[in-house]
Amino acid sequence: MRSLLLILALALAGCAVTPKAYDLSAAAPALSARGTLAHGALAHGALAVEASAEPPLDGDVIVIRTANGLERLGGAQWAETLPRLAQSRVTQSLENAGWRVEDSAAARLRVSIRRFEVDSVRREVLVELEAQLSGAARVFSAREPIGEISGAEPAQALDRAFSRVLADLARWTVASR
Repeated sequence: MRSLLLILALALAGCAVTPKAYDLSAAAPALSARGTLAHGALAHGALAVEASAEPPLDGDVIVIRTANGLERLGGAQWAETLPRLAQSRVTQSLENAGWRVEDSAAARLRVSIRRFEVDSVRREVLVELEAQLSGAARVFSAREPIGEISGAEPAQALDRAFSRVLADLARWTVASR
């Protein structure tokens, strides 16, 4: 009897659907540097990056905004919590622009994820980040149209919008220092 229960439990566990994990991209050197930023960026020293978000954006959930409120995109999630993933990609984008990013640096770039969602009513994604550096602050945002709100399309559209925001953020960061 015990072995039958164990086999049944393993069979049921095998039926559980694991959500597909999606990653985000950093801004490419050509996008963030535009040919001029990388040359003088290191003269500004090192920079530390911190990213944060309020619930529900502080987890690995891909958020869908519907007419009735916020929901989770079924069968999909981020590869890490969104703040960790965003911090990693902001760091990579700044390094692509010629910055030296170190946790112990005195200068801190604080990035707050304000919106990172699929709007099912408008059929678009919206990425909005607020950045603070050396007393200056700016909000960066990008929208991207979306056809299907299922499968890989929502994560891919969010990634495209995020990459555009990162390119703008990298240019602003260099200009602010």
